[in-house]
Amino acid sequence: MTPHASRKGSDAAALTIRVDLGRNAALGPGKIRLMELIGKLGSITKAGKALGMSYRRAWLLVDSLNQAFREPVVAKQMGGRGGGGAKLTDLGQRVVVSYRAIETAAALAAQRELETLQSAVAAKPANRSRRDRTSE
Repeated sequence: MTPHASRKGSDAAALTIRVDLGRNAALGPGKIRLMELIGKLGSITKAGKALGMSYRRAWLLVDSLNQAFREPVVAKQMGGRGGGGAKLTDLGQRVVVSYRAIETAAALAAQRELETLQSAVAAKPANRSRRDRTSE
């Protein structure tokens, strides 16, 4: 299981990776997930909706990614009978694979320390009434 899939819905300690690319550009789990969904769904609009964001927000993220790299990572496809769309370029696919490899390697390297931190995290308090909490 990949690190990003294993923590969904989990209260376990997890590592989140952000790669700073210089020139005020960064690559993190949100942009990578957007790219993965564009690759899967063939559409910036559909990928944005799947992530609960507007088309404009998704388009601005894609534009920032395309400007951060020496060539586009997402390419628009011209419309036709079924309308236009978008796809990951070869570079875009390599960026996703590289990011996920970094994420996996970092999670494996930090596993023991994450377990140590997790064991020190307080358990969720029982659902107590307001009156019980005010007497403390």
